Amino acid sequence: MKKNIFLIAFLLIASTVMAQTAKEICDNGIDLKNDGKYEEALTLFKKAISVDATYNEAYYQAGWCSNELEKYDDALGFLNKYNPDNDDDRAYKSAEMGYSNYKLNNRDAAIEAYKKALEYRPNYGTAYRGLGNVYYDNSEDADALKYFELAMQYDEENSKAYYYTLGWLYNDIEEYENAEKILLKAVDYDPQSQKSFEELAYTYLKLEQFNDGVTAAKKAIEINKEASLGYHYLGNCYMGLGQKDKAMEAYNKLKAFDEDEAKLLLDEINDAE
Repeated sequence: MKKNIFLIAFLLIASTVMAQTAKEICDNGIDLKNDGKYEEALTLFKKAISVDATYNEAYYQAGWCSNELEKYDDALGFLNKYNPDNDDDRAYKSAEMGYSNYKLNNRDAAIEAYKKALEYRPNYGTAYRGLGNVYYDNSEDADALKYFELAMQYDEENSKAYYYTLGWLYNDIEEYENAEKILLKAVDYDPQSQKSFEELAYTYLKLEQFNDGVTAAKKAIEINKEASLGYHYLGNCYMGLGQKDKAMEAYNKLKAFDEDEAKLLLDEINDAE
C-alpha cells in the first residue's frame, strides 16, 4: 500500500513537471511567434506537444503558425486536436479553421467554420472578413458585400485594407454614392493605392463628376505611369467634359503600353461623339 502511495505521488509530480515543461516550451514559442519567427515557433510548439500531448494551447499555436507558413492541411490537423474551454477561444479556433479551408479552396467548410466562429463571438471582425473573402473569391458579390459591410460595422479599425474591395462592390451594384464614401477612405488609408484611385475615378465618371474623376485618374497615373485603367477613365472623364483632344491624348499614351485597353477607350470616345 505504501509503495502504491509513493508511486501515485511520483506520477503526479512527474505529470506536473511535464506540464510545466511543455508550458515553458510553448511560452518560448509564443515569444518567437510574436517576433514573426514562425518556423522556429512551430518547432517549439511541436516539441511542447511531444513532451505533453495533453498540453492544449500548443495545438492552437501550432495551427496558427502552420496557417502563416501556408501549411494549411497541417493547420487543420493541429486545430482539430485543440479543445478550447471558453467561447472566445472557440471563436479563434473556428476562424483559423475557416482560414485554412479558405486557402485550400474548401468553400463550404470555410463558410461553416467562419459562421461557427460568429456563433461564439457575434461581433468578430475576423470571421466577417473571412466570409467576405470566401464569397468574393467565388463571385458571390451580394454575400461578399454583406459580410464586408458587417466587418466595417463591427471592426472597421482592422478592416481598412478592405475599403477598396467594398468600394468596388458598391460600384458593381451601381451604388456610386456609397462607393465614393468608402473609396475616399481607401485612398486616405493607402495614398499609394493605384487601384483605389482608379476605382474612385470610375465612381466619379458614373456620378458625372468629371473634374474629380480627372483628378483621381491622374493620381493613379502618378503612382504608376502604366496605370491602364487610370488612362482609360481619364479619357472618359475628358470626354464628359467635352475635351476630346485631351481624351485622345490619354488614348495615345495608353496605346503605347496597353493596346487592348486603348482600343476599348477609343471605341468609347467614338461612341460618345
